[in-house]
Amino acid sequence: MLDTAEEYDPDSSEVHCYRGELHFAHGEFPNAKEEFEKAIKCDAQNPTPYVNAALAVVNTPPTNGSMMPDFPEAVKLLEKVIEVDPMMHVAYVQLGQMKLSMATDLSKAKEVVDLYDKGLEYCRTPEELKDICSMRILTIAQIDAAGALKMETLNMQ
Repeated sequence: MLDTAEEYDPDSSEVHCYRGELHFAHGEFPNAKEEFEKAIKCDAQNPTPYVNAALAVVNTPPTNGSMMPDFPEAVKLLEKVIEVDPMMHVAYVQLGQMKLSMATDLSKAKEVVDLYDKGLEYCRTPEELKDICSMRILTIAQIDAAGALKMETLNMQ
């Protein structure tokens, strides 16, 4: 069906998104990312393929000897989502989690709270509000605990 839809409209962002989601569901993350990138090229104002591409990047096993996914690339994609559609609450949640995991000191972690505060301004539903509030509260608790323990970072290593 997707092949037929693509023949009918080869520049459909939605067709490439759906194809990417199928690859994602099968654990074919590089193929999924490729389809999401095609979807972005078809419609740069559609925030969904940016989010999906970021998730594909995070789920792609590292190949350069690193143990970590390519968070900087995923962060760029999620920041683009917020630029394209500031009301896309999932971008704030995902971006906050990634930035918190990369925070090198508590001031960087505090920037995540600011990100969540920005996201709260754009919540459309009580569920979105609850989601971002929960992430904000958890982040503040981590920062407060780290401060109380005289830690300079949230990194436990």
